[in-house]
Amino acid sequence: MTIKGDAGEILLFIYDCYVNDRDSVNPEKLLETTKWEGNRIDRAIKYLKDIGAIDIITLGNVNGVQNFILKGLTPLGINIVENQPEFKRNFGFTVNLGVISFSWGASEK
Repeated sequence: MTIKGDAGEILLFIYDCYVNDRDSVNPEKLLETTKWEGNRIDRAIKYLKDIGAIDIITLGNVNGVQNFILKGLTPLGINIVENQPEFKRNFGFTVNLGVISFSWGASEK
């Protein structure tokens, strides 16, 4: 998958955790959930931060992933997820918020 595609999946994961009142997303949770290498997660998180979709504070490094504290989704990030044409334009794939699925196998209804 591309960096944009990876970023889209992580943004959906963050959004899903946020709207369903699940635990906060952190590097350890992403490593455990996605089973991706740290540098793959880093590139996706940096992309999301750079486009203004998430608000994070970066700290050191944990298991190959830049450690960060997710302060939250930005209004832009929420708008991108909830506006299907905008999401596809930004990440290259479509999303159905009724059933969010991930390439790493997890899915939520």
